[in-house]
Amino acid sequence: MFSTEKGTMDDVVAYHNNLSIHALSRFQHMAADATFLVLLVLHVGAIVAWMGGAALFVSVIIPSLSKMSPASRAEFIQSALPRYLRFITGSSILAIIAGVILYGYVTTQTTNSFALTGPGLVYIQAGAVLGLVVLIIALGILVPAGRKFISLTKQAPNPPAEPSAQNPMAAQMAGLQRRMGIAGRLGVALLGIALILMIIGASI
Repeated sequence: MFSTEKGTMDDVVAYHNNLSIHALSRFQHMAADATFLVLLVLHVGAIVAWMGGAALFVSVIIPSLSKMSPASRAEFIQSALPRYLRFITGSSILAIIAGVILYGYVTTQTTNSFALTGPGLVYIQAGAVLGLVVLIIALGILVPAGRKFISLTKQAPNPPAEPSAQNPMAAQMAGLQRRMGIAGRLGVALLGIALILMIIGASI
């Protein structure tokens, strides 16, 4: 009985060692491929910029807006928010495009040391789907709400500090700010999950 259990444990250890050796061999082969490295750097760099920008938005920008004076808030929104929206749009689109090209490049490889395995592909595909969902949230909710927020700020040179039922524009701006905050927090969470899935997929 004990010898059987020992044999089973040895088999498990050997299996995991083989996986580690296979993953190391695959990464060494990938590191020697210039096309792969360029695509990987673009993809990972864009994701880091995307996640960093989204995290900054939900942790610093949105909370700070509610604490600024009306004049300071209007000046900040008109000067900084347009640049932020362009940054998020560019980094998110670059991340998805580079990721799609990288996925196509890797999955077309036929050598055993380079091609991803079935389980790894499943994790990577799941992460890619989440990335597309976050892109839809960013371009379909966050960016349009931000642009509308900027437009309303320009139309109201002296917005009230707090929304009220007597001021529909201020109430609309508060709603847009809440929408941007929700979209940003959801995007950060989904991007984090997508990144974890892709790391798991690339390592097995």
